[in-house]
Amino acid sequence: MAVTFSLHTLGCKVNQCDADALAAVLRENGYIHAPDRISPPTPQGGRRPPTDIYVINTCTVTKTVDKKSLQAIRRARRANPDAFIAVCGCMAKNDGAVGLRKSGFVDCVFDTRRPQDLLAALGERFGNRRIKANIGADNKAEIDLDGIHRNYDRGNSARTRAFLKVQDGCDRFCAYCIVPYVRGGLKSEPPKEILRQITALTGQGAKEIVLTGIQLSSYGKDTGDVSLPELIRAIAAHEPELKRLRLSSLDPWAINGDFLQAVAATPVLCDHFHLSLQSGCDATLARMNRGYTAADYAKTVDALRKVRPQAAITTDMIVGFPGESGADFAESVSFAKTMGFARIHVFPYSPREGTKAARMSGQVSPAEKDIRGKRMLAAAEELKERFLAAQVGAAREVLFETPRQGHTRNYCMVRIPVPTRPNTLANVHITGHDRDGLKGELIC
Repeated sequence: MAVTFSLHTLGCKVNQCDADALAAVLRENGYIHAPDRISPPTPQGGRRPPTDIYVINTCTVTKTVDKKSLQAIRRARRANPDAFIAVCGCMAKNDGAVGLRKSGFVDCVFDTRRPQDLLAALGERFGNRRIKANIGADNKAEIDLDGIHRNYDRGNSARTRAFLKVQDGCDRFCAYCIVPYVRGGLKSEPPKEILRQITALTGQGAKEIVLTGIQLSSYGKDTGDVSLPELIRAIAAHEPELKRLRLSSLDPWAINGDFLQAVAATPVLCDHFHLSLQSGCDATLARMNRGYTAADYAKTVDALRKVRPQAAITTDMIVGFPGESGADFAESVSFAKTMGFARIHVFPYSPREGTKAARMSGQVSPAEKDIRGKRMLAAAEELKERFLAAQVGAAREVLFETPRQGHTRNYCMVRIPVPTRPNTLANVHITGHDRDGLKGELIC
């Protein structure tokens, strides 16, 4: 009898890459992959048929996403009261795992890096299916998810933009962040395996590849082998069919002379750099243990813009961090405005038990965090509008994901009125903008 499974993933792009590998594990062991069937109903009210297995890949970076993870678990149970529900990801490795096991909603809580534990639990429920060893690294019987990342066959699942996990773990221990505790230490994928996967992805049609990692900036630090700038050069030299290479989130301390040289010498690298800031106030940055000042950050942005004048600089900002005064917050907003960000992701500070910040004095009230969040979001909208307006009148290369929509190299979404072929690159004259992105017309 066919047994179906659905995967629902929250959080970062690394989690999505892990979900792709988990799906490969389950398919290799005879389970049938169905679309995500626990997301909220479509606006048209379309109902999704239930599946036998729901795997919820959680995130725990904030309390809000904790709630979303729990909501996803409850929706899965409502969708099929008899389903097997398994939970993995960062929330499952945090203290929440105990509550998950006791909740009565969950049948299995497992470490994402040990899918063999999930397979064993599924075998007890659905019959003792053979756990295939050949999907692990070096054909070891104990399945290693990082080995699966290197070896799983994406088949026809490669999209226009493919995400490739090249690094995991973090060693920075920012005062507010639980990630190093749930993800563990640094672990970089071998360069030769990254190059092999890129060749496979471009062979399957991917025009753009996004390198992802929990702390991408530290790629190679654990091995002492190839650094991130060296990896960028190696990819560009190895794969002439790759049209675009994009980087996920970076830390400002990583933008050194070697990195800037790699950016300047690698045309395939996209004009988009997500540099996590978190605060524009030096006192707050010090309490956060970020390791740089606002002036350091500004110098980094200036250096990037000198080698890539059209680059979009995007960032993250935390509001209401413990000890942040009204003046500190105003300084942070003012600094963000001077940076001219293309986009800001705004997060109210969320205490995470086990982190230094959760024990700090001067905790900001939820009401005040809400006020500050709205003010920062208003500044973010103003900056975004200014950045989009500056693109009007220019010609931009667009990679189309759908017949009428795609993204520029600096990651602006562009819509056109006359359809073109998806997964193609085309030059577009930008004619206007709205809050969602840019409007344009194909240049024939």
